[in-house]
Amino acid sequence: MAFNIFDLFTSTPAIEILTVLLIFLLTYLVVRLYRIIITRIAGTVPSGLVASLQQIGSWAIWLLGVIIILNTLSVPILLLLVLLFLGGLTMITAYRSVLTDMAASQFVSTYQPFKVGEWIEIQGHYGRVLERNLIQTKILTPDNEIVVIPNSILLRRTIINRTRSGGLRVQIPVTVETRINLKKIEDYLLGIAGEIKVDLLPDSTPQVRVTQVSPQETSLLLLLQIANPAKRDQIISDVQKRFYELLSELA
Repeated sequence: MAFNIFDLFTSTPAIEILTVLLIFLLTYLVVRLYRIIITRIAGTVPSGLVASLQQIGSWAIWLLGVIIILNTLSVPILLLLVLLFLGGLTMITAYRSVLTDMAASQFVSTYQPFKVGEWIEIQGHYGRVLERNLIQTKILTPDNEIVVIPNSILLRRTIINRTRSGGLRVQIPVTVETRINLKKIEDYLLGIAGEIKVDLLPDSTPQVRVTQVSPQETSLLLLLQIANPAKRDQIISDVQKRFYELLSELA
């Protein structure tokens, strides 16, 4: 019987091998095209998120390609479903934090507890919101430090919006010897508050409260409502400096 090379390529095993190679090549090209498209449409999306989207999409495309290949080879459907389940579970596990942050971003967008440019306090951090994307929120502190907060934390922690509350309430602590006349101390503090009236809310009234009294020292708080949250630390420092300068003159 004469050997015919055409029969070699038209046999069933050969067709399956060629089909598998073709599917593999197409899958590779689709993955490359997907990565290029994601890169071009990313815009201002953080590079870390772009890389994550590229990896998740690439894995999903390769998984689909493998399933098509196995189906071509007549692999039982149960095995295909198991592979699909394990692949999806692997991606969810690997990108659990990213997916959580993205879901949290949607909740923040819906309820809008804050906007870019507003001053917020969360998890011990205080500053002006610079940026919020699908993964994280950036705030700029009064010390000119950038704090990056994952969006998932925004759902688990209390957010204090200092801008929408009509100014920022500032508590300025001072400590004096108990022997000093408290009425005079109160007058000093209110006098200093009057000197910085331009930084306070127009309708606000400064208050002085005694928080602790001991035989040696008395602790007080000067309560102010300032108009510009960005000046909080500066105002606290200036008030305490002026107060202790007056206190040294009194001594």
